[in-house]
Amino acid sequence: MLRSFRSTVLASCLLALTATRLVQADTLCSIPPVTYADAKTTYPASAFAIEALESYGVATWYSDREENGDYAETAANLVATCSEDTRLSVVVYGLPNKDCAAGESAVGSTVQTAADYVTFLNTLTATIGSRKVLYILEPDAIGLLAETDGCGQSAGYLANLEVAIELLSANENAEIYLDVGYWTLEYTSTADTVAGIVAQLAASGSKVKGITLNTSNYQASSSLATLCSNFQTAMGSTDLHCIFDTSRNYHGAPESDEWCNVKTAGVGPVPSSDTGISNVDYFVWVKPPGESDGTCSGRTSDAMTGPAAGVYSDEIFQTHWNQGLLVAELSYDVIDGTIHSSSTSASTASSSATQTQSSASTATDQAQQEDRTYTDAPSNGTTSSADTASSVTGNVTAYADASVASDADPTVQESTASATQTSSATTTPTPTTTTPESTPAATPQTNEISTESSGGTTMGTGVIVMFALVAAAVVALAAILGVRHRQKKMLEEAKTPTDPYPNSTTARYQHGQLTTVRDSNIL
Repeated sequence: MLRSFRSTVLASCLLALTATRLVQADTLCSIPPVTYADAKTTYPASAFAIEALESYGVATWYSDREENGDYAETAANLVATCSEDTRLSVVVYGLPNKDCAAGESAVGSTVQTAADYVTFLNTLTATIGSRKVLYILEPDAIGLLAETDGCGQSAGYLANLEVAIELLSANENAEIYLDVGYWTLEYTSTADTVAGIVAQLAASGSKVKGITLNTSNYQASSSLATLCSNFQTAMGSTDLHCIFDTSRNYHGAPESDEWCNVKTAGVGPVPSSDTGISNVDYFVWVKPPGESDGTCSGRTSDAMTGPAAGVYSDEIFQTHWNQGLLVAELSYDVIDGTIHSSSTSASTASSSATQTQSSASTATDQAQQEDRTYTDAPSNGTTSSADTASSVTGNVTAYADASVASDADPTVQESTASATQTSSATTTPTPTTTTPESTPAATPQTNEISTESSGGTTMGTGVIVMFALVAAAVVALAAILGVRHRQKKMLEEAKTPTDPYPNSTTARYQHGQLTTVRDSNIL
């Protein structure tokens, strides 16, 4: 009995801890790419799919490029739009002499000096304040630093990154992930170089939590998980984790390792902290699906030709949507030229999304119990699918970038989005359901992504479950203690009876005569 009670209490405690974790999971909040607003009007047959992606969220790019609009306005709109209890999802891209190898992304940049960079960063930190925020810091910078013959060192990247980390870490609620080109972790020599740079940047007191892999690329989550483990091996520690850009990695990279508008690609696992992989903290969409990597002329047969980098292409969007996870696993409609209702598509996907959410939770629980470091390839794109809450209204900014292998064509290495900034912001309502909802095309959205339940009450479902389990454990304890007390009392009475038991046999010895009273066969 006692052993059973202990098992019950232990199981209750484990379930309560799991519920607490779900409540504590951060909701990521961003504002959708401005390119999507025009695309929904120009390509109405794709509008429902674009709205679905907006509801899950693409990280907001805070950049100094003139095409992205006023960066101060970007930060202000993001903060005004996202509720206080969310974690802002921000890509910081303002390094002086950025993209020093190809030079495309440096065009139109207003940050030219180290002093300009400090101003750029101070504007961001002053606006963010003490809000919870996830920073993806300077795509491509560490990859260019890791190349011994690269331009990152002479461009002063390391010193500027140190300044950025110091300023961003002043916020106790910041989480910083340094962008690292995935290819630098494929070989021990370059992985060791990256580890040395990261160790120097992740000094004591910094808020560096790990690295970002696959920014604007196509590598499968299973391959990235191996590279994340390679990174931890090179670091000699598992303290720093990874996050993946899963915006277009559902099918992984082609054998040609093409990186430019890959025709076999599909939208990957939705943004979530419920990755199911112990050393991967988040799946994030960094590159907006549908935004071109570049013209891709002269590339391999795996590339689709497209417009300039960062410009929306409906052909590319349709291809990646129709071949992506939301269609394959969440039962969203394909784009077939028909104008769909977003609410109809969302309703169709609802039951599948619920099943995927359950599978994701199971995978995460197993990962937590085993506390493993991921080494085996997971099922691509199924562990993070539907633990999301979406809606709310706000303004838009976005920027797209492509991280590519070092041997890529320097003229089209990096994608850049032409984005402008709108100026007004509205109050953030409570997130609704885990199924993406329809939103008027003229009204931009914010995007909140979470593994926690999204009810109307301030107390999460996880908290209620936790209290219920604790209460059940207390009741069980009281009941078992009562039973044990009664058993003990009965045992004592059995040892020292005051009266004969009514159904027992009593022997009376009187003058040599034995009298048997009832049940004589017992004697």
